[in-house]
Amino acid sequence: MRSESKQNMNNHADNTDERHAEAELMKRVAARDHSAFSELSEKYSALIFSTAFKVLNHYEDTEDIMNEVLATIWKKADTYHPRKGSLVTWICTTARNRSIDRVRSVQRRSALYDRFEEKLEGEAPEARSTGRELLYLSDARQVLQTAVVALSPEQREVIELAYFEGLTQKQIAERIDSPLGTVKARIRRGVERLRVSINDKLNGEGELLLSSVSE
Repeated sequence: MRSESKQNMNNHADNTDERHAEAELMKRVAARDHSAFSELSEKYSALIFSTAFKVLNHYEDTEDIMNEVLATIWKKADTYHPRKGSLVTWICTTARNRSIDRVRSVQRRSALYDRFEEKLEGEAPEARSTGRELLYLSDARQVLQTAVVALSPEQREVIELAYFEGLTQKQIAERIDSPLGTVKARIRRGVERLRVSINDKLNGEGELLLSSVSE
C-alpha cells in the first residue's frame, strides 16, 4: 500500500510539473515569443494532425486544419487556463472542432452547388444534352471569384470564408476573432457590392450564388 501511495504521489507531482510547464510555455507564446511557438509547434503538430485526420481522412485538408489550429494557438494563447484542463486536451478539442467545421463547410458548399445546378436544369433542360449548363455554372463561379477580388480586404476576407469555405457568420467571427456584428456588417456591405456586379454580368442569377453568403 505504501508503494502504491508513493507512486500516486509521484504521478500527481509529475502531472503538476507538466501543467506548470505547459502554462509557462503558453505564457511565452501569448507574449509573442517565436522560439516558444516553434517549441510548441514541434511538440504538438503531430498530435494536431492525427486528431484532425481521424475526422477528415484527407491529407491536404488535415494539413490545412493543422496550420489553422497552430495559428489559432498563436493568436489565442492568452485564453488558455491550465485549471480548466491540460494543454493536450485544449489543443485536441480545438483541432477536432475545427475539423468538424471543415466537414460541415464542405457539405454546405455542396448543397449550394446542388441548388444552383438544379435551378439551371429546371430553367434550361435542353442544356443537359449540350453541356451549356456546366459551362454557365463554371462561368458564374468565375464571375463571383473575380468580383470578390475587387472588394476591400476586410470584406473580401469574410466573403471568401462565407462562400468559398462555406462558414456561417458565427464561425467566421470565431475564425477571425471579431465581433459577430462586425462580421455581419462586412458581409452585408460586401454582398451589396457583389450583387450589382454579378447581376449585371449574370442577368440576375447572382442572387442565387449570393444566397448562402447572407445566411
